[in-house]
Amino acid sequence: MNEWEKLNRISNRRLKYQSLTLPLKMQWSIDRITIVGKLKENIYYHTPNDVLILNFEQLMRLNEGNGYLKAVGNNGWQLLDQHEENIAYVEILKFHEGKGRIDFNPNKINQFLSGSMKNFIHDLFLEPHFSRADIACDIVDIPDDFVSQYRVVDPVSFKPIYGRSGKLETAYWGSRASERQIRMYNKKLEQERKRKIVPPEITTWWRLELQLRRGKATDWHEMVHESLDSFASPHYFPPNTKVTERIMVKGLLYDHSEWGNLAKNTKKKYRDLLKQESQNDELTNHLRESFAESADDLKRELDTWLQGLDVTEVGAE
Repeated sequence: MNEWEKLNRISNRRLKYQSLTLPLKMQWSIDRITIVGKLKENIYYHTPNDVLILNFEQLMRLNEGNGYLKAVGNNGWQLLDQHEENIAYVEILKFHEGKGRIDFNPNKINQFLSGSMKNFIHDLFLEPHFSRADIACDIVDIPDDFVSQYRVVDPVSFKPIYGRSGKLETAYWGSRASERQIRMYNKKLEQERKRKIVPPEITTWWRLELQLRRGKATDWHEMVHESLDSFASPHYFPPNTKVTERIMVKGLLYDHSEWGNLAKNTKKKYRDLLKQESQNDELTNHLRESFAESADDLKRELDTWLQGLDVTEVGAE
């Protein structure tokens, strides 16, 4: 299924910028989930003639080569759909005896398979919990040059990737090993490179994605709010901002390496200024509002993957 077809709850909004009023569409979703848990020692497997009692590895080995399960190495398996598309990866954890994990993108699982996957998780794991959850927002029909100027102003590493034209294609904040890594990328460009069909009326399509691991995955609601409080641009400075401060901030956003040349107090001054800008920023405020509207649906989706267990209290401080 084309990813564009999954954007079925898209929110239509208006963004005012200078003398322009821009149409804006956005939608939040769960983009990737990793569930870890203790593997059940006895799994009841029904055959046409009998009921077998198997452990996890025996169950996987028995089903290898049946068209929907493919071995990967000595302790991992890919789950495939009827089109032989990879929909999930499941493995026995090498260094955690008796535990396993399953990793998948719920957006790539259709409604029929979704129920089967949830039963599969329920049948295999005891005390399942999230070790990773990616929360994403698709931002549609805002000019590339406008979106690409946004930055996360927290004191974390920044890795931009530019195309041949010199335009930003992907930006990472935070390391891959950290509990929170933020990625912003040109989703329309990515889809076109994969030869996916993007409707011609979609002029631009960006995705802001929070990759949350370990404890941050459980605290996903708070982490989205915290990240948006640091999502800033040079577009909506507070009215009393001095011209010299505007110029300084724009220079720092243009060349991230210049932050390293500032004294500690000066860094704090300009980060605080950008966080003030974030509170005035129309796009960031639309992200906050649309997230508030979507949070209950996101929570319900996450809960169902753990068979109704409460992941976190939405709105809890």
